Amino acid sequence: MKKYRGGALGVIVFVFLFIFLRVFSEYHFYCVEQNQLFLLTRFFIVDELARPGGLAMVLSGWLVQFFIIPNAGAMITAALLTSLGILLQAILRRIDLRGHGILWAWLPILSLLFVQWDFNYRLQGTVAFGMMLLVLYLVLGIRKFIPRLITSVLSSLLLFGLAGPVSLLFALSMVGYEAMSRTSRWYYSVVLPTMVLILGGLCVRYSVIGEYRFAFLPDSYYYFRLIPDKVIYFSWIAFFAALAITCLCKNREPWVGKKRLALDVSQLVILGLVFWKGFGLYGEQGAYRLKMMDYFTRTEQWDRILESCKEPVTNPLYLCYQNMALARKGILADEAFKYAQHGPRGLMVAWNKSTTLSALLSDVYFTMGNVAAAQEMAFESNIGALCGGNPRMMQRLVQTNLIYGAYPVAEKYIAVLENTFYYKDWAKAQRKFLYNDEAVEADPVLGNMRKNLLSENHLSQVDGFDTDLIRLAEQNPSNKAALHYVGVFYLLAKDVTHFKKLVETYYGTDLLPSLPLAFQEAVIILSEKDPDYWKRFGVSESIAGRFADYKRQVLAGRNNSSALPGLMYRSYGDTYWYYYMFK
Repeated sequence: MKKYRGGALGVIVFVFLFIFLRVFSEYHFYCVEQNQLFLLTRFFIVDELARPGGLAMVLSGWLVQFFIIPNAGAMITAALLTSLGILLQAILRRIDLRGHGILWAWLPILSLLFVQWDFNYRLQGTVAFGMMLLVLYLVLGIRKFIPRLITSVLSSLLLFGLAGPVSLLFALSMVGYEAMSRTSRWYYSVVLPTMVLILGGLCVRYSVIGEYRFAFLPDSYYYFRLIPDKVIYFSWIAFFAALAITCLCKNREPWVGKKRLALDVSQLVILGLVFWKGFGLYGEQGAYRLKMMDYFTRTEQWDRILESCKEPVTNPLYLCYQNMALARKGILADEAFKYAQHGPRGLMVAWNKSTTLSALLSDVYFTMGNVAAAQEMAFESNIGALCGGNPRMMQRLVQTNLIYGAYPVAEKYIAVLENTFYYKDWAKAQRKFLYNDEAVEADPVLGNMRKNLLSENHLSQVDGFDTDLIRLAEQNPSNKAALHYVGVFYLLAKDVTHFKKLVETYYGTDLLPSLPLAFQEAVIILSEKDPDYWKRFGVSESIAGRFADYKRQVLAGRNNSSALPGLMYRSYGDTYWYYYMFK
């Protein structure tokens, strides 16, 4: 009966975790996949296996490559965590067959769940923890002390090589188990952590491992340039607590009847509270919208991005995605002010050298037609990725090098992507462009982007963000996005002087044959009392009439200045006039 009850609990936990992760973390898993490149080559796998913790890295990388498939990330993570919970329950029952509730078996698993939401954490840590649990379960099945000790010695060495720092967790667990079980000559087991400490020290001494924390702590399963949050240690601490409490309570009679029911209910309540609190603290819901927009950008779902921005946003990163989506749809200069805007940073945020922001800026620059800057940001994002590279940024590097005609470089990136699970077909399709200028120039994306390559070299951004874009527009008049970005940049900065120069210089040319909606609204501001000036730039009668109504309502409400912005927003919040006056 207990066997079936344990199986039913496992099914319930899996279903709950899968649904929860599917609803609240779907886009997180897509971002995790982008941050860890796994190659299906013998050289790559052997190279990983040669490092301490290599098998855990290979297994986790193999799993993460499927996270790009919808629902796969939630399913794999839920199945992995559920399996670890069932395995830990089995371990605790080997120590004490009678058991003392579910709290201690599932608290470490909850701790592992919390760390999954950290973008810089590698699934390798969870896989390694599972490998340690499996070895511990098998070792505890050996009843005689000396055979168990010998097996533990071999297991510690094996875990160090295959799973990394969890070998120290295993060694300390065995010492604790032998001591609390009052095993005769239990102190012999002290050799286990001593051996792991010596082995780890030698690896650091001879530069096999960079730092001691990577040899002995779960820091090894985190992005090496950063210091992890304390949550990464919770699963180890909770596991030690579970082991210690089970060993100390194994000679006590278990509660039965109503006491047992009360114990189970109270433990479920505690687990529920820990889960709720942990999700609030570590669920990273504040960054979830950013991950969602990143996925929509990758899959070119521009309408989904704009739909998510219907509610006013202030975060410059969200605004960058929003305005990029408008530009990709060719309506940036028409509909920019139908969405929330908060200054020119909504077009181009400052680079902070992070992989996520580098990828965003690469997308923005590519939208503008700035191939050089898009390539630079793609390269920065790729080399800063957690494990091996960013496959989407490698795709961008393939594209930019094909545009430049740097075919040997493009071919190297293609060869890498051909050895991946998800991107191999795309990579193979790019080979038709190698050493084939005609094919590149005939392609609607690559060919048009090649036209954006400047005939003269300039240092990027030295003369200003706007100057670079004007050069791109002059080089390729069909690149409307570049000039529209410049115009909207001036409007967001309320720089009417440069905007006036822009429209007077390029209106009626191939670069700006007609004025988009937002530009027409801004032209009225340039010369508010001169309708002939408006007609010179083709301002429509409907826009001129709407401005007259706008001006009349502003004058009527000027005695109530505190309420005026709210009153005007209802009818004119989607105009440049409102932005210029009230934002």
